[in-house]
Amino acid sequence: MRSVPLDRKTRGVLAYAPGSMAMVRPRVWHALLLLPLLAIAGWLVVRGRTTRDDPAAVLAALRAAGGPSLPAPAAAGAAARSEPSSYNRDSLYEYIDGAAESYLARGFERCVVATYTFPSTTADALDVTAEVYRFAAPAGAREQMTSERPMGAAPVAGVTDAFADPSTLVACRGRDYLKLTALSAGPGEGKALAGLAAAWQRQP
Repeated sequence: MRSVPLDRKTRGVLAYAPGSMAMVRPRVWHALLLLPLLAIAGWLVVRGRTTRDDPAAVLAALRAAGGPSLPAPAAAGAAARSEPSSYNRDSLYEYIDGAAESYLARGFERCVVATYTFPSTTADALDVTAEVYRFAAPAGAREQMTSERPMGAAPVAGVTDAFADPSTLVACRGRDYLKLTALSAGPGEGKALAGLAAAWQRQP
């Protein structure tokens, strides 16, 4: 076997006659170039399987990226819900002027607000204002809830980290702080507050 002399027009690329053992060298080099790509492809496959095996983590990440949210009226047993309004650090004072400072100091990021209407067979319909505030860390949400927890508020059965008096309910879930306020008194007031808080916590 003999090699073909170097052709200057190939700019330094060696060429060999067919059947030469040296033909293996370019193929080995190409295979080495493919190794990093194969490694990345393998990592993506493993990553994809891990994500599919842990849907709770995916939902948690989506929830964190999407901001605070409120449940649909039907999920809370309500007949209707107003169009939600949202506020951030720059506009919060428009909603709670005079009280925004305490929220901002605890790491407030954004909030969503809406009013739910619950039907009643014995009195006028009950309206409940729902506010969900998101903070930079769970500690900020809990501190704000503690500062606004009504005197004499008791734990709400079936709802984690929730406390209520006859007209107000406060609850925490991670970085989110929920505050519910019944705008009128009625026989189904407590049930409406608890049902709305439970629906909020059931959200993915």
